[in-house]
Amino acid sequence: MAEATNDDVRQCWDALASYWDEQMEAGNTWQRTLIAPAVERLLELRAGERVLELSCGNGEFARRMTELGGAVLATDFSEPMLEHARAHGGDIDYRHLDATDRDAVRALATDGPFDAAVTNMAIMDMIDIDPMAEALASLVRPHGRLVISTLHPAFNSGEVIRVEEETENERGRVIRTHSIKRSTYITPSVGMGTALESQPTTHWYFHRPLHVIVAPFLDHGWVIDGLEEPVLEQPDPPFDEIPGVIVVRFRRP
Repeated sequence: MAEATNDDVRQCWDALASYWDEQMEAGNTWQRTLIAPAVERLLELRAGERVLELSCGNGEFARRMTELGGAVLATDFSEPMLEHARAHGGDIDYRHLDATDRDAVRALATDGPFDAAVTNMAIMDMIDIDPMAEALASLVRPHGRLVISTLHPAFNSGEVIRVEEETENERGRVIRTHSIKRSTYITPSVGMGTALESQPTTHWYFHRPLHVIVAPFLDHGWVIDGLEEPVLEQPDPPFDEIPGVIVVRFRRP
């Protein structure tokens, strides 16, 4: 298994910040069509609510939450990412913070409590998720929500092979079937990869099976009360039966 430090992970995202911001603004990711709608549905953000976003990247979803009426405090551990986020404007309090640092996250209590929290497509990039799961339990109000979105661990994480098979029917029409093939899942793993084919450098991925993803949150008192596995809905997309992401809502009991 490959090994990575938190500094290794940060250096990758510092180097990708400008490219990532360009691609997000160009709409060349799943964020707007696949991920954000599902996160919005489960977050159920109401006007005037205070919401905390950890690992906000270039701030695209933070800006969306302000459009929905939320008062947003957004954090990221990459200063170059935050520079791009701030450059887009908006009434958002951006701060430099490492979500894997338990004490740093807990220190946000001076700004809380929060009605909701969100971490959007970042779990798979974090070297450790237990500190965040524990610290957020003291920052979100009772009955408050925490929504996480991440690569679907069963279908789009770790050693997955995407397969396209081509056949012909009795009329001579070409039929293409898309599927995935995998031989490992249950064992957590670490490796380098890309989110976009053309990105200039790879970054670290941390594959965890579903029970390992949710365990730290359940251990620290969160309860799952919502879950979506969104798929693309445009006509006849490849892999339209295989969800690439999973979105989970937790609540403080």
